[in-house]
Amino acid sequence: MALFRYIPLRYKFWAVNGLAFVSTLILVLVAMGLELRSINDTRQEQGRELLRLWSGTQPLSLQGPLRPVKLDADDPNDWVQHLLASAVAESTWLDATVVVPGGVYPALGTWVSSDANGEGRAVIVQAMGYAEVFAKRAPVYAAAVFLLMLAVLLGSQVLIRFVDRHQRSLQTMAHFDALTGLPNRVLAQDRLQHALEKIRRRGGYLAVLFIDLDRFKTLNDSHGHSFGDAVLKAVTKRLQQRCRTEDTLARLGGDEFLLVLEQLGSAARAERIAEELLELLRQPLILADGREVFVGASIGVAVHPGDGVTGDELVRNADAAMYLAKTRGRNGWCRYEPWLTEQAMQRFELERNLRRALEREELYLHYQPLTDMAGRPFGVEALLRWKSSEHGQVPPDRFISLAEDTGMIVPIGNWVLQQACQQAQAWRQAGMDLQVIAVNLSPIQFLHADVVQQVAQTLQHTGLPPRCLELEITEGALMQDTQHAEQALLALRALGVRVVVDDFGTGYSSLAYLRRFALDKLKVDRTFLQGLPTSASDAQLVRTIMQLGQGLGLQVLVEGVETEAQRAWLQAEGCRYCQGFLFARPMSAKRLAAWWPAEPAPDRAAGWQPQLA
Repeated sequence: MALFRYIPLRYKFWAVNGLAFVSTLILVLVAMGLELRSINDTRQEQGRELLRLWSGTQPLSLQGPLRPVKLDADDPNDWVQHLLASAVAESTWLDATVVVPGGVYPALGTWVSSDANGEGRAVIVQAMGYAEVFAKRAPVYAAAVFLLMLAVLLGSQVLIRFVDRHQRSLQTMAHFDALTGLPNRVLAQDRLQHALEKIRRRGGYLAVLFIDLDRFKTLNDSHGHSFGDAVLKAVTKRLQQRCRTEDTLARLGGDEFLLVLEQLGSAARAERIAEELLELLRQPLILADGREVFVGASIGVAVHPGDGVTGDELVRNADAAMYLAKTRGRNGWCRYEPWLTEQAMQRFELERNLRRALEREELYLHYQPLTDMAGRPFGVEALLRWKSSEHGQVPPDRFISLAEDTGMIVPIGNWVLQQACQQAQAWRQAGMDLQVIAVNLSPIQFLHADVVQQVAQTLQHTGLPPRCLELEITEGALMQDTQHAEQALLALRALGVRVVVDDFGTGYSSLAYLRRFALDKLKVDRTFLQGLPTSASDAQLVRTIMQLGQGLGLQVLVEGVETEAQRAWLQAEGCRYCQGFLFARPMSAKRLAAWWPAEPAPDRAAGWQPQLA
């Protein structure tokens, strides 16, 4: 079969039909032989019956041997019996009419009617040999051979086309992605190799773009694989809008795509195409059911010959550049740099150790106070930290993004929620005037189908009042799937939990959605405070965000307050709550308990809650 697939179709046709013709001819010859043998046996039996009927009891007459004769009772002849016996032995027969008594003669295959004298006449057999039998049967056998060959021809044609179609289907499965119809990794590598060979002969530039969707695992885990498949199909159509005929867009697996760009005039052209692809993906995707989905991407660019010589080098280096784009905030592209290869190895080692961090108890929480403008604390934000046994203290911006990319953020995030609520309730039971503990929910956690159930179980297990828990969710997580976000926020609000939009102003949220969502607070990102109070543009941005929050009936908390000048400006603008190094840095639970004021602020009654900004 392995050799059969490489034989051209016309040769397959003649080979199969030639074999069928020979087989049919053999079958026909066998059938003829069996029929002749049957005729011979039948005639011998008939001859024996004749000998029995006329074994000297009746006079018979014969006119010439082996020719049509007439047996007449008035012309007896003794040697007729001898002639009939010879005919039986030689399988040759006479065309004879005999006079026999009326009745049925099974061996003769006939029934003889009686006349008035009780006698009758019947034609018994024909005088002919095997050659004559074949001559008489030839038209019948020729017709049978023709019809059988016609059936074999048509059948073999159908069979050959079925086998070829099946082989093409197997080849398609081996070289194309079943979901998107794009070339898979095997075919992409083959086309990349051919493209490199052309570039070496003709010169010019070739680029490999490694495309990875941002937080796709969040959508897939929270909505199911059918939803994720629909997103991948929509992304494929969007990317194909920018591809040229000579380009190869392939799906490597999961949410990873590879784009091979041939015949580029310069390396800068590949970078411009990467930016154009990002711009296409920033627009909302409309799925078949009408839902809008926002999916960003991180793209790594490697250009031949500067960034790699072989296909494997280009793909590997483009992959490393893609991860650099993710560490720089996602939704962007990066060009390969030689030092990225070492960074990729470090990332692999970091991922391997992060997978064991929970079981090794290397993760822990620090807490940063949330205060009013006078620095009096009313709550804390739980912040995740990791001290690796092999890498030492790992910065959060390194391992949190890694946990999100690998999906480890779900068990880690659930652990953070459990530990933070448990610690907050312990502080409250110890008499601490803690009104709020804020916990960050990763986009994957928030978009997961059981997020509300997970929060409810944590509150029930720890005993923390729902009003004391604030869940901080980024703009991007809210806008990835607005339908799920709206339902989840309503369910969390029904539990009594408060919801905060974290890092507000850095994403792409719609004001219309902010009005529809069940939110409680906006948290102004620290990046807007860097120029305060001297930067007029930063001042206007912060002022606008605070006014927006007030207009929507939301609390506003500004994070990243580090100087007295910033605090004074915010207070003059009407800000009431803040968070930053000016008042307190993140600290352990033990240090926070020692730092926390022993008595509550005099203007806070029991059950006090922060008011609107």
